[in-house]
Amino acid sequence: MSRAQARQVGDLNEQLRIATSGLPIPESAPRIWVRHGEGVQLDRCELWGLIGQQPVLARICELPAGIGLRMSLVAQAAQNAGFTIPTTDQRRRAAWRRIQLPATVTTPWFELTLTLEPPRDAGA
Repeated sequence: MSRAQARQVGDLNEQLRIATSGLPIPESAPRIWVRHGEGVQLDRCELWGLIGQQPVLARICELPAGIGLRMSLVAQAAQNAGFTIPTTDQRRRAAWRRIQLPATVTTPWFELTLTLEPPRDAGA
């Protein structure tokens, strides 16, 4: 990872912390949605979650620091921000899943579900 990418991952980490600080987790079920541009770099990165009295899935905010990164670096930023992310059966990388959007959307989006890690025991 280059210095610029490391700085960008740090910025995304901070954006995630700020964006989720007011959310009731796990009730809001936060997730990151991303879309690829040309190649493997992302051209969209957003935080989504369940909001309202009768929860509805809605976009909470854009995450501009995720633009230009790869999906693996977005997952790393989420982990750095204190979130646990699902892994594949082989536990090798984050379990991103493809999202089905309306037929008018031609570029696929991918979702990464987030949960907060339980607090670590200081004596452990």
